[in-house]
Amino acid sequence: MTSLYEEVRAVLRGSDFRPRKSRGQNFLVHERVIDGIVDLLDLQASDNVVEIGPGLGFLTRRLLERAAQVWAIELDAFLAEQLRRSALGADRKLHLIQGDFLELAPAEFLPRDPLKLAGNLPYSIATAVLFRVFEIRERFSLLVLMLQKEVAERIVAKPGTKEYGALSVWCQIHGRVTGKLPVSPEAFFPRPKVRSTVLKIDLFSEPRIAPADFAALRNLLRAAFGQRRKTLGNALAAHFRQPRGEIESWLRSEGIDAARRGETLNVDEFIALAAASRPAFLSAETDC
Repeated sequence: MTSLYEEVRAVLRGSDFRPRKSRGQNFLVHERVIDGIVDLLDLQASDNVVEIGPGLGFLTRRLLERAAQVWAIELDAFLAEQLRRSALGADRKLHLIQGDFLELAPAEFLPRDPLKLAGNLPYSIATAVLFRVFEIRERFSLLVLMLQKEVAERIVAKPGTKEYGALSVWCQIHGRVTGKLPVSPEAFFPRPKVRSTVLKIDLFSEPRIAPADFAALRNLLRAAFGQRRKTLGNALAAHFRQPRGEIESWLRSEGIDAARRGETLNVDEFIALAAASRPAFLSAETDC
């Protein structure tokens, strides 16, 4: 039986293709890790799945065995063509889309019912993809994502830690991590220099904050974590170009000590600040 490693080597041997680090083209060749991802997805026969970055289709193959339909989104033209020419390309349950997930309009090709999302996200685009998913969160019910270990640690981070930041808060208002799978470099070809983690994120039926307060929360997070060494009062005053006394007075009225640092506020406190009666500058979009 041909191993996944041997399959990758066979494809590369007959082409000019070279895996690109910038696109996270480290192919998962460890069967047990693939088994773990499939287990985290908890696929039922009626489930539809979106896969970001199918590569050579090793996970895709397993998804097609268990799911109703699979939408595979591949940016690389060579890899997309390899999938079209493979046995998977003839599977009527596979919908192969060549393009950038960050630029696609999901309403044009995805069904209305929520899907499960799987993907191996390169470090350079992981945060952007997560924020994009949250923008169209009504399309998804569950995320199972391979991430660089450091990104995964930021997602699950608690207040007061160096990993805790805007990504932590934003992820935790949209869902909760219910599963985790560590992955060593040896599970890939070529081997990356970093460790990875697969996270299972169950999305809440609704975000923990009203959409009308998204802009305020986004601005708060930019200000609070933009200059982590500053106190919250100083950070907000500098970011919004407002008198410090006015900022302190507002924070005090909401029960927050302006001398605290932004990284010490928990998710509930950020939600409360964004949703509270607030000065106009907080809700205005800013490029600061």
